[in-house]
Amino acid sequence: MRAYKYIFTVLLGTWSLVALSLERTILLGPKTIGKAWKDNILIEPRHFASAKAGDVLTVYNDHAKGMAQAAFQHPKTWQGVAPEYGCFSFAGPFRMTLSDSILNIARTYGVILGGHDYRILRVTLSEASDYEETIVWSGPAVTMKADWSASAEIPGRCFESLQEGDGLRLHVSKVQEGAAAKLMDFTWNALAPSVDGMPVGEDGVTWFIYDRAPLLKLQLAGYGSQTAMRVGGKSYRLEKIGIVRQTGEVSEDLTDVQRAPREYQLQPGELFRGEKAFPADWSGNLSLTAAPFQESTENDVLVISYTLDQTAVASGTKAQLSIRNSRWQEITGATEPVWYPLDGTDVVYLFDPVALDQVKTRGLIVTGVGFTLTKIELISAQ
Repeated sequence: MRAYKYIFTVLLGTWSLVALSLERTILLGPKTIGKAWKDNILIEPRHFASAKAGDVLTVYNDHAKGMAQAAFQHPKTWQGVAPEYGCFSFAGPFRMTLSDSILNIARTYGVILGGHDYRILRVTLSEASDYEETIVWSGPAVTMKADWSASAEIPGRCFESLQEGDGLRLHVSKVQEGAAAKLMDFTWNALAPSVDGMPVGEDGVTWFIYDRAPLLKLQLAGYGSQTAMRVGGKSYRLEKIGIVRQTGEVSEDLTDVQRAPREYQLQPGELFRGEKAFPADWSGNLSLTAAPFQESTENDVLVISYTLDQTAVASGTKAQLSIRNSRWQEITGATEPVWYPLDGTDVVYLFDPVALDQVKTRGLIVTGVGFTLTKIELISAQ
């Protein structure tokens, strides 16, 4: 009897460990991703040390506006870690499946999470086994032409088991550059703005449904063999469609979690306030739009406050002010980078006519290494 009790206890303990490891929180918000692609956060490389290809990164969010977009970016190049993750729309939590190439980036540099018009609540990492898939449509395969003229008709019976929170996975082949998918109801209208031109990668694309409206369209409008959904797009071949369902739960263990910097309410004259790290690998930058500079004059000064990373002091700490969206060109108009050595005191920048025109029309990017940015103020010197 003791042996049976021991076996049961071990099995129960093992099951508990597996359940808790399925979806663990690696980053805890809130972190506001505001307008104009100016906000982002680095998911640190340490979180991917034990991850495997096929594991899934999930971003839980709120406050998303209708035009909200997200991106998973390479910290060195600022391009998408894969073409389909460079810029995409979403409604509800959004996910990225880790491939071998994405893992190589993530383990070395981490992953930048950016975009605009939403707030990150938490980011989790779950195992591939946490998701089960049922193939509900298996062809015949349809090639989506480059002119968007082709589509596949999917009968209503394919969606009888579909539930809110499930995902529709498109299995594809022959993916070409710029491939995109469009999911439409039987009237040829997009099921949601986020699926009107979804980027398609080599591994296809998955759309998770968190809104009752498209779910009802798929389940009620197309009955039995009638067309409930049309899948269109360009530059790929649709092979199969599966329903993906998550089976695990989010662990509440926050032992090794990365916490987003505290967010502050900006006071008059403040352009930024918080804790924004600028590590030694040059992956840190802060983008400011042109909007707060519209009433500025040559009498205004920019005051940049920071704390030094003491481990980086020996190798040099410095900052640079660049024109926003201009390939890192100086706001002074100089052809070579102008660096501001950091010694612990605030950087005070006085505008000349050239720099003032640049920030009024394009905005400003702060970059550099070896410090944590804490505040940027725009102050009148009069």
